[in-house]
Amino acid sequence: MTLREFLNLFIQSSQFQLEVDIIEDETQVKVNFTGEDSGLLLARMASPLYALEYLCNRLFEGHKEQIIVDCNNYRGARVKELKLMAVTAAETVQRTGDPLKLSPMSPEERRIVHLTVSNSETIRTESEGYNENRSVVFYPR
Repeated sequence: MTLREFLNLFIQSSQFQLEVDIIEDETQVKVNFTGEDSGLLLARMASPLYALEYLCNRLFEGHKEQIIVDCNNYRGARVKELKLMAVTAAETVQRTGDPLKLSPMSPEERRIVHLTVSNSETIRTESEGYNENRSVVFYPR
């Protein structure tokens, strides 16, 4: 079974009103869902979207390419949101001098936050917590 066949079976079995586009290159396969029921994949901070991505990567782990599943460019919008959150948190810590802890997030999201403020001379960040409760904390230098 190919990835396209699996995703079409997923859409058909779930009876979701979705369309899927797949773009492949040497290092990754990008899957993008659009359609009337796209909100179902984005519910609960996109948990169903991430679960589907995990499942696809496990089912097709024999392939060299990483499979990235997106829906209505959610990931691009989330990256912008995370960067804005990081800049705002850094400004708050600079102004108050107090540490600031963000809500728990995935390793991928924490990495984006850390990289956004990594060149700051006045702020440093650390990840704290365990498993799904791991979050980024901002500290003044």
